Amino acid sequence: MSSVATTPPPTEDGATNNTIIESMLDLEEIDKDLYRSKRLWLPRGARGVFGGNVVGQALVAATNTVSDKYSVHSLHSYFLLPGDPTIPILYQVDRVRDGKSYCTRTVTAKQRGKGIFVCTASFQVPAPNALSHQYPMPDVPHHSTLPSQEELIQSMIDSPKIPEAFTQTLKLRLEEPVALEFKDTQKHSLKDITNPPKRTQQMFWIKSKGKLGDALALHQCVVAYGSDHNLLGTVPLAHGATWFSRGSSNSRIAMMASLDHSMWFHCPFRADEWMLYVCESPRSGCDRGLTFGRIYREDGTLAVSVAQEGVVRLKANHPDPKL
Repeated sequence: MSSVATTPPPTEDGATNNTIIESMLDLEEIDKDLYRSKRLWLPRGARGVFGGNVVGQALVAATNTVSDKYSVHSLHSYFLLPGDPTIPILYQVDRVRDGKSYCTRTVTAKQRGKGIFVCTASFQVPAPNALSHQYPMPDVPHHSTLPSQEELIQSMIDSPKIPEAFTQTLKLRLEEPVALEFKDTQKHSLKDITNPPKRTQQMFWIKSKGKLGDALALHQCVVAYGSDHNLLGTVPLAHGATWFSRGSSNSRIAMMASLDHSMWFHCPFRADEWMLYVCESPRSGCDRGLTFGRIYREDGTLAVSVAQEGVVRLKANHPDPKL
């Protein structure tokens, strides 16, 4: 069986070298095909556990039950209930099928006896020499020329033009245990954040914090975790709204929650190297928004495709003269 090693052994002095993302994905095996979470993240202002945390852990559980000759090529999942970060999540794996070229696993995540998430993942024996084509990677500024998300937030905190209440919100944002690094391909002013122009696409560079091991399965689980970051936020951007839109004349976000999440893994990649995440929203309505994502390696190879629909509720904003 394959195993996603997310916790390396301690060094001689007892120290561990695991990254934040590895600790977020680490599971305890408590019986055959039954796993329990060790760490869950509740983002500030969220209704439940970060969706990527659950997707990533579910893929870890599924991967632990398949032979290492297989590699995940797709997963399709539904979020049923918000996850409670105060109690562990149990992941039950159903070995649906084992074939020569493909195998299938269904994972049900439960808390207090109720299903909160269900995911079906399909694994394939890789066929690297088959015919292939792809959408080209967009031409964007190189990540080395862009500030990190933390640097942008810190620059706003240090600015005398930022209201104190907003500064405190930004400080709390910096304290969150974010497991990934982000670099937006567009440089934004405070006005762009609080009153953004309407657009249906956003692009940013993304990678894990810290160095990961070489096992492809680990990198796939890390990207499964990271693929839920900012994707659904493309929907309110189409209406000129963000979580910080308190000072704009546009709408602001009242609620966002993922309904489903699908991924297709096209080729090997490293999640601890910069990858470009292209997020687009072609449609919203009925309090729902649809998004698609494409994740490219730095060399331009399309490595992962993503699709997600979620609940997106906006409400009218009242301009703040202080912003």
